[in-house]
Amino acid sequence: MILRPLLTTAAFLSSVLLFGQERIWTKQSKISEVIAFEKQINPNAKFLSQNVSVSKDYYPLVDKYPVTNPVIVQREPLEYLPVYAEYFYTPEDSILRLAAYDWEKDRYGNFFDKQKMWKEESKKFDTYNKEYERIKTILIAQLGTPTTPDSKAKEESYDRGTYFTRETLWETEDVHAKLNMIFESMTYRVRLTLYWKK
Repeated sequence: MILRPLLTTAAFLSSVLLFGQERIWTKQSKISEVIAFEKQINPNAKFLSQNVSVSKDYYPLVDKYPVTNPVIVQREPLEYLPVYAEYFYTPEDSILRLAAYDWEKDRYGNFFDKQKMWKEESKKFDTYNKEYERIKTILIAQLGTPTTPDSKAKEESYDRGTYFTRETLWETEDVHAKLNMIFESMTYRVRLTLYWKK
């Protein structure tokens, strides 16, 4: 009789750890709280050191709140794509200003080494589309109903040909969050960017 509660507890803990890989941080706080959150998801969290800068197109408040190099955590894939979480904060007060989550293979890999991988990924549109839908469902559970939802990928043109994109937006008085998918010759990813407006 003791075995059943133990198995139930083990199954619950493994599902928390598994779905923890998809959890996002939605509260503006000190960067130390975010680091503690990542260590709660995985006590052996893999922290990366990369120089990452942000443009005004990517983070419109960068002039008002200049951010330092982000804290970056690489999480293992839940389904197909690993997650790279980047947390940008203002250095003088350690307040989190922008969080970006990239579901992408080998995000910081060498450009030339990634050529073969991109060729393989170019055949997996359905996989990326399913990942986008799965992630969107998880985000709706965490962020609520989107302000601007989408239902399918759109084909866009650019100088190298065409590519597919998707976008879902959550907008409130305090927070801007955007989930997008890019499926093109050198970029295969699903990305969430979330920033606080104050």
